[in-house]
Amino acid sequence: MTAVGTPLPRREDARMLAGRGVFLADLAGPGTLHAAFLRSTRPHALIHGVETAAAAELPGVTAVLTAADLGAATVPLLTRPDERFVEAAAFAMRDPRLPCLATGRVRYVGEPIALVLAESRHVAEDALELIEVAYTDLEPVLDPALALGDDAPVLHPHLEDNLAARIACAFGDVAAGHAAAAVTVEETYRMGRHGGVPLECRGVMARPDRRTGRLEVWTSSQIPHQVRTAICAATGWPEDRVRVAVPDVGGGFGTKANVYGEEIAVAIAAERTGREVVWVEDRAEHLVAAAHGRDQVHRARLSVDAEGRILAWEDEFLVDVGAGSLWVAGIVANTAIHLAGPYRIPAFHVRGRAAFTNKTLVAQYRGAGRPEACFALERSLDHAARRLGLSPAKIRRRNLLTGDDLPYPVPLPYRDGVPISYDGADFAACLEDCLRLVPEAEVRRLRAEHPELAIGVGVACYVEATGRGPYESGRVGLTTSGDFAVATGAAAAGQGHETTLAQVAADALGVDVCRVRACGGDTDAVPYGVGTFASRSAVLAGSAVHEAAGRLRARARALAARLLDVPAEKLETEPDGFVLAGTGTRVSWRDLAAELAPGGRLELEPALDEPALFRPPTVTWTMGAHVAVAGVDPETGLVRVLRYGVAHEGGVEINPMIVDGQIKGGVAQGIGGALLEEYTYSDTGQPTSGTFADYLLPGTCEVPAVAVRHRHADTDRNPLNVRGVGESGTIAAYPALAQAVDDALGAGGPGVTATPITPSRVLALAEDVPARDAEAAA
Repeated sequence: MTAVGTPLPRREDARMLAGRGVFLADLAGPGTLHAAFLRSTRPHALIHGVETAAAAELPGVTAVLTAADLGAATVPLLTRPDERFVEAAAFAMRDPRLPCLATGRVRYVGEPIALVLAESRHVAEDALELIEVAYTDLEPVLDPALALGDDAPVLHPHLEDNLAARIACAFGDVAAGHAAAAVTVEETYRMGRHGGVPLECRGVMARPDRRTGRLEVWTSSQIPHQVRTAICAATGWPEDRVRVAVPDVGGGFGTKANVYGEEIAVAIAAERTGREVVWVEDRAEHLVAAAHGRDQVHRARLSVDAEGRILAWEDEFLVDVGAGSLWVAGIVANTAIHLAGPYRIPAFHVRGRAAFTNKTLVAQYRGAGRPEACFALERSLDHAARRLGLSPAKIRRRNLLTGDDLPYPVPLPYRDGVPISYDGADFAACLEDCLRLVPEAEVRRLRAEHPELAIGVGVACYVEATGRGPYESGRVGLTTSGDFAVATGAAAAGQGHETTLAQVAADALGVDVCRVRACGGDTDAVPYGVGTFASRSAVLAGSAVHEAAGRLRARARALAARLLDVPAEKLETEPDGFVLAGTGTRVSWRDLAAELAPGGRLELEPALDEPALFRPPTVTWTMGAHVAVAGVDPETGLVRVLRYGVAHEGGVEINPMIVDGQIKGGVAQGIGGALLEEYTYSDTGQPTSGTFADYLLPGTCEVPAVAVRHRHADTDRNPLNVRGVGESGTIAAYPALAQAVDDALGAGGPGVTATPITPSRVLALAEDVPARDAEAAA
C-alpha cells in the first residue's frame, strides 16, 4: 500500500488534542525579557517627541526603545512580479518603506511607536502608560477613492501621492462585444475589510547566543525564511548569523504570511540587550495591528448575447491597502488575473489600482484577490441571468469551459511571466457534480421544514492558480538509527505537513511512513525557502521532498551495491532496504546507517542527506463550484446557512482526509467573510471592531455540514501530479451565499452587491425588491 492517497490520521493531532503543542508563548523561560509595544492612538499625525524617561525608571524595566534606537529600520517588500508580466500588464507599485517603529509620523491606529522591555509583561504594560507622545493631528484619509484625489493628504512623504499600485490587462475587442450584446449589466460591488483572525495571535522570541555570535529567532509565522531576509535587510547582518525557526502555529491564513516590524524590533532588542526577549500579541492588539485583508470595490460591466453567452467583460477595481502592504503586487495581480474566471471570455478589459489609507496594514488573506474577483464576476453573471430569465446554473453551463476546450490558453501572462494555460479536465462537469450535492428534493424538504424562513439556493464557480513559485526547498536524510528526517522551507500553520510530507517521502523512498519524521520552518534545517501560502506547499514543498528522497534512494542503492560488491541495477528496493535480485541477500536501511558511522565500511562517505530545490515551470490551475442553501428570517434579516456543497478539480490527493478538511475550513472562513466579519472605522479613523462583540466570527451554529466532491485532473507541472487546495473552500463562498439570499428574497436586478451580508443589508434589499420588480415590469 502506498502512503500517498491514503487518509492517514494527522500526526499533529495527538499532541494538539492532548495539550502538548509547543507554541510561541510556551517557549519563554526564566530570565526572559517581556516586550510590549506602545501603539498609536491617532490614525494620522506627526510625532514631535516620545518621552520615555518615566517608563525607563519604573522598577523591572530594562529598556525603552524608539525608532532612533533601531536605526530607522524598515520592512522590505516581499514580492515583485516577473518583468514580462510587468510589461504586459502595465504594472507598477510603490514601496511605502514601512518603519519597524514609527518615525516622525503615524499612519494608523495601532502602529508601533516604542518598545518596552521588562521582567514581566505586566510591568511592561504599566510602563507603556508612562510614555508620553507629542502629536499634531493630520487629516485622516479613509476612503481609497478620495485618497487618490489630487488634494488628498499624502501618507508617505517620499511619494508624490497615495497610489500604491496599478495594473491594466486586456484582450479581444471589448467595444464590439458590448455593441453586439443583447444584455449589458453594470454594477458596483464591494467586499468588506476582514482577515484571518487565527486562534493564536502573533508572537516572536529572539535569543542571542554569546558562544557563536548568532541570533536565534522563533516566530509564529508562515514564512520564516522571508522573516530572516527582512531582519538581515533591516540590520545589515549576514543571513548565516540569524536562525529563524517556527514552533507550532495556531493558524495563519495569510495574516502570518507577512513580515512585521515587531519581529525585526524584537530581534534588534535581543541583540542590543544580550538577553532573550519575547513578545506575545494579545487579541486587542491583533484586531487593530495585525494585517487585514480584502477591502475592494469593483465597477463591473458584463455583456452577454440572447443565450447568455459572454461577449465582453470589463472591471475597474480599487484596493484599500491601508498604510501599506508588503504583498500589494500579489493582491493586485491576483485580482486582475482571476477576473478571467473559468469561462470562455472573448473580450476582457481590467484596470486596477491600490491606494494607501489611514487604516491597518494589509496582507494576503486566504485567496488574496481571488475571492474579490470571483465575487464581481459571479454576481455580474447572476445579474445577467435575471435579466434574461435564465437560472444561475444555466448561464454558467453556457459559458464554462468543457473537456473539449481544455487545456485553455488565456491571452495574458501569469505573474511569473509565463502565458496562462488552464490545465484542467472539465469545468462544466465540475459544476454538475456540485449541483448534485444539494438536489432539488433536498431544497423542497428544507422549505417544508422551515416555513419561518425564506429559503434560497446559490451557486458560484471559481478558478485558481496554485503552486506559485519561484521555488521551494526540501531535504531528506537517513538518521543514525536508520529512519528518515524530512525538512522543508514550508512552515506548517495547521495544514498537516508533518503527515503529508512524510507520506510523500515514504513513497519516494519505498519505506513505511511510520519511519519518516517531517518538519518545516527552520532556516538552519534548509538554508533557502519561500514559505506556506497561496496553495503552494503540497505542490512545491511536496515536489522538493519527492526529489530529495529519490536522490537519497538512488545514492543509498549505490552504497548498498558497494557493500555487496554487485552492480546497483541488480538490487531491488523493499520497505526495509535493498535485496539482491533472486537471492535473500539484503542491506537494510539500518545496515547502511551503521556502515556510515565511524568504524563502518562506509565511514568516509558523506552522510545520506540529500537537499533538493523544486522550481515549477509555472502554476497549475484548479477550478471548483460551490452551492449554498440559505434561509433568511424576513423579520430580522438574519441569514442561516442550511446546506453547503463544494465540487473541485484537484490532482492526486496526498491525504484525502486533509484535503477534505482544507476545503471545509475554507468554507467556514468564506461564510464568516460573507455574512459576519468586517473591520470597521469611525469617520475619524478610529477602529470600531476591536473586540469579538463587534468583529463577529462564525461558530459551529453558523457552519453546516459541508459535502465535498473531489474530481481528479492530471497535471504535468510537478512530479507528484498534485494541485493546491488551501483556498478552494473560500473563494466562491461569497457569491454563492449572495445568490442564495437573492433567491430567498426573490431579488431582481443586481441583488446583493456588498459583503458582509448583514441583517440591515438584507432588510434593505427585501424592501427594495417590490420597487425593483415594478421598475423591471415597466
